[in-house]
Amino acid sequence: MNLKGIDLALDKVVEATFNPSLWQEVVDDIAQATGSHGVNIIPVAERAPGLIVSTESLGGAFEDYFDDGWHTKEWRLRGVPFLLRQGTACDPQYTSRDDFEHNPYYRFHAKHGIGRSCMVAFSKPEEMLVMTLHRKLTDDFFSEEEVSVLSAMRDRLTMASTLMRSAMQHRVAGMMDAFEMADVAAIFFDRLGKVTNANGAATRLLGAELQVSKGELRSRRSEETRRIRERMHAVLSELWLRPDSTEGPILITREGRRPLAMRIQRLGGSLPDFFSPSVGVCLLEDPERRSTAEPQLLRQAFGLTRAEAEIAVLLSQGMRLRQIAEQKAISYETARAHLRSIFAKTGASRQADLIVLTGNLGNVG
Repeated sequence: MNLKGIDLALDKVVEATFNPSLWQEVVDDIAQATGSHGVNIIPVAERAPGLIVSTESLGGAFEDYFDDGWHTKEWRLRGVPFLLRQGTACDPQYTSRDDFEHNPYYRFHAKHGIGRSCMVAFSKPEEMLVMTLHRKLTDDFFSEEEVSVLSAMRDRLTMASTLMRSAMQHRVAGMMDAFEMADVAAIFFDRLGKVTNANGAATRLLGAELQVSKGELRSRRSEETRRIRERMHAVLSELWLRPDSTEGPILITREGRRPLAMRIQRLGGSLPDFFSPSVGVCLLEDPERRSTAEPQLLRQAFGLTRAEAEIAVLLSQGMRLRQIAEQKAISYETARAHLRSIFAKTGASRQADLIVLTGNLGNVG
């Protein structure tokens, strides 16, 4: 091992506290200084493609790791007790030589030229991150002297992790204040979809129809809760860019009142996300707190007929189409024909879009 090279790589860890994109250089430099085939950092609690920093040499291995489902049967979790006790865990501590030679997990690694490994834990136990150093297939196990060097790395890594989490918490607190000043209801969530913070504007909107239960944001209606979960999952990956995922806001139904409109967005920022306590935000909008466009303004803006404009306003107030048909004393099929025309003229594709559209137009008017 090149001790000077390891020392310089760990110096860069402090810089990565302020510039997270440098973590890629950190793992590359540590791999070179330790003579490793590859190095990666991953959380123990959850293994997902977006939560890994690794050297390029492990790229193909990680593709198969997730595609073939190895992340759901991770053999190295047997080493967690050793990580908790001593901060490091190497293969021989939880794997027999026979397992190493014949276990399908290690055969998978051998296919990618990966041999023995040593894990180094850092951060708090409940937020444990692990840096794993992988040797080439032809290399021997890590020696006690080498493990002691890796163990000494933990203090610097843990310090950087603590600083980064603190910086991320301050960043989220700043965003909460900014949303509060703008009178925007904001609920933040982590990579597991659990609520981490909610500003005052959001807290005032929570109640029987929308609440936080056991850390999860839930609607009283199971279908709306399902959509919240799915949208949270989508925005934390590239799935939100797919054409079939470009939906409008989620409507949260309220008894006797117009529904809340919820938009779920990723906070963004430099990788990796596992240093941030909050990775996404739900923005809530109460249509009753802002103006709605008058029918005449809708007619002028989009060329709607009088009947279409009146129906558009009622839809934006959260009424169902059958209710509108009964109120206007027209058949449901006639109401549907009006709705198709409204969508065609306004470019909207769902009721949620109309709520946003008429609200924005009302504010302009």
